[in-house]
Amino acid sequence: MPSLSQELKEALARNIIKIDESAADGLGGAVENSLAYLVEEIDRHFHVRERWWGAVAVPDEANAVDVNVNRPFVAISGANTWGTAIPIMGTGDDVGIGADPYFDPHRVLFVDFNGNATAWRVRFIWGTGTSADAITAGQWSEIMVINAVAGPFAVGVPSDMKHTRIPVGIKMWAQVWNATNAAELDFFYGTHSYEG
Repeated sequence: MPSLSQELKEALARNIIKIDESAADGLGGAVENSLAYLVEEIDRHFHVRERWWGAVAVPDEANAVDVNVNRPFVAISGANTWGTAIPIMGTGDDVGIGADPYFDPHRVLFVDFNGNATAWRVRFIWGTGTSADAITAGQWSEIMVINAVAGPFAVGVPSDMKHTRIPVGIKMWAQVWNATNAAELDFFYGTHSYEG
């Protein structure tokens, strides 16, 4: 295989920016796409404080979470379709820790499948308008769960969910899908809080 000419090597050296010298995607700095920034965000996700939430007596789009975690959220399915979206975070709910302005829903603890042993789809929606607007805009994340008798997916073991980081004060809803009409799924969920 022929070696690169010195002229070609010099041309490449002048025109190729190494990752650690790139202003936008380099190793250092606080630039959003830099490797250092991304590694720090990943580290924060795994080493950040977590809080768990239950429902207030009547969750609405202003206030939905209760810090006492003694009443689960209750979502009802449609017949092989999505049920009605229920509020699980209101604009007045302060889920940040201290002055942290961002959070992400991280885990869900399903506590009652109400005798239903079939698969569930669970959708977590976020936005500033209506749940329907947020769904249309693709502002949702989804997990599946089933009521297993034993094993890692048994009731009592939290399920991880992937979700974007969102500002405190944004509304959230949950929506469930099951083959059985009006099937009830009860749950609590936990959030991570972020400085920025």
